Amino acid sequence: MEDETAESAVAARWLRFAEVEGDLRSPRYADWARGLAADDALLARLAPLTRIEQQPNLVLSAMRFAGVDPLLPWREAQAVVHERWDAIEACVRSRRTQTNEARRLATLLPAFASLPQPIAIVEVGASMGLCLQPTHWSYAFATSAGERLVGDPSASRLTTRLAGGAEPRMPDVTWSAGLDLHPLSAASDDDVRWLETLIWPVGDGEPDRGRLERLHAAVAIAREHGPVVHEGDLVHDTSTLVEAARGRAATTVVFHTAVLAYVDAAGREAFARTMRDGDAVWISNEGLGVLPAVREQLDALDARPDAADFCVAIDEHPFALADAHGRWVRVLER
Repeated sequence: MEDETAESAVAARWLRFAEVEGDLRSPRYADWARGLAADDALLARLAPLTRIEQQPNLVLSAMRFAGVDPLLPWREAQAVVHERWDAIEACVRSRRTQTNEARRLATLLPAFASLPQPIAIVEVGASMGLCLQPTHWSYAFATSAGERLVGDPSASRLTTRLAGGAEPRMPDVTWSAGLDLHPLSAASDDDVRWLETLIWPVGDGEPDRGRLERLHAAVAIAREHGPVVHEGDLVHDTSTLVEAARGRAATTVVFHTAVLAYVDAAGREAFARTMRDGDAVWISNEGLGVLPAVREQLDALDARPDAADFCVAIDEHPFALADAHGRWVRVLER
């Protein structure tokens, strides 16, 4: 059996990251990943870390958090990485990938609105809780019939393309709470800076200004309205929040986005059993292969995932296909 912490295995995963993800989304990260995969000394530093701590997304963000300028190509960044490795490793050991992309709310809104109203929402893997206050945004849905604006036009706006489904509308959210192993705080400048570094650079290391602007707008909403995020594990502590939500709305919803891929197979199945055995509606927004029951039904629908990264499912039944960061959503015929 292959030693997953061996330098050669780490290098192979980083090269695959460069090819499959970096080349498509961030040429600078692809450049850095290939450079690190060829650096024996850095591979030796990564090898003793856990598989989670070796993730390129986490390590590359930690490099930037430690002050490595993403505008530098690897040939110039390499020496800085060696110089600052102790700070990089400390960051890798203490932080996690907790991307909090508020535009995902635009792809979740049709699912929220499809349920009996009002709703109480519980988000697991909530990070800073920036997706816990959907009604404090406005939404511009580009549809085949033209743009549809939902919510207060003066509120910060999330824009996405919408195909299929009913006319978009704002859900009535009466209560919300989040759960995370390592909750982040909107009041902490360090935590906000960490979320900034989790946004991948584009081109030759330029900042993704659109995503940064949405993050800052979401942080402003969080600082004003204060989402509540509790520390806890989704397998063991979700039921406690579902109980706290009980009686506060017609429908209690447990939802998550890009979370279960970071949970091992046993944990995913344990969480799925918890959701199946409970009475809350379960909305998942995960990669196409993360939940096998969802993928099997999606394949049976012949839904043509095409360029979709995620499937939004309600109680494991596919509801929509979506872009990972909320750029578009296609509600499926049911």
